[in-house]
Amino acid sequence: MDTGEALSVIMPSRGEGSLLVEAVRAARLALGESEFVVVAFGESADIRERACAEGVTWVNAPRANRGLQLKLGAERTRGRHLVFLHVDSRLPAGAGRLIHRSLAVDGAAGGAFRLRFDRAHPVLDLLSWMSGMTLPSAFLGDQCMFCTRGAYNAAGGFHEDPLFEDVGLARRLARCGRLVRLHEAVTTSARRFMSNGPFRQLATNAILTIAFHAGVRPERLVGWYEPGSSVRPRAAPSLHTKRPRRVAR
Repeated sequence: MDTGEALSVIMPSRGEGSLLVEAVRAARLALGESEFVVVAFGESADIRERACAEGVTWVNAPRANRGLQLKLGAERTRGRHLVFLHVDSRLPAGAGRLIHRSLAVDGAAGGAFRLRFDRAHPVLDLLSWMSGMTLPSAFLGDQCMFCTRGAYNAAGGFHEDPLFEDVGLARRLARCGRLVRLHEAVTTSARRFMSNGPFRQLATNAILTIAFHAGVRPERLVGWYEPGSSVRPRAAPSLHTKRPRRVAR
């Protein structure tokens, strides 16, 4: 089987600069000849030129919204399997073979790798250990989620959510088939944790996760997660702010 032609890799980027080009090169080494689509916001013309020289399809996103960026990227792909890779994550050697083997199992809809960080800290070690969980809500974008195209379409694809877009897709994929947790790990940057303080960032993530599962809309949560956001709420999100109920028609 020609594994290269079967994989389509979608990489959202927001002002990552040279790190984006490095990420594409590293992903090619781990995945082989795959289709690469970069959906960018806030990147310079120079970075676009350098990335396109690596053979990627470039898509400009109208705004910084990872759910929207991943959705737009998936729409431009042709492969049988979709791989969603963050720019600051590095895949293990032979990742393409591991993905194909996982999705070849009967009933598999998608999956993700385990997680490790590029820095050592008790908080980061705890999160790495927790990444072995197989609950749908434990399949996160930092772990390089992947799925079959059929399952992605059946799940309705990514929603245009600025936060928890990965958890939303994982939940829907789990209704289409089994999610596979690989033993191998991706290595992800700990820059947000180290910048904000590991314990503080862990507490923030825990509060946001609780709020999300309680029904608070991602549009409200993202302002608290990213202090520079123009939609930042003045206080912590209320757990009583529910998503509107769908009315049966």
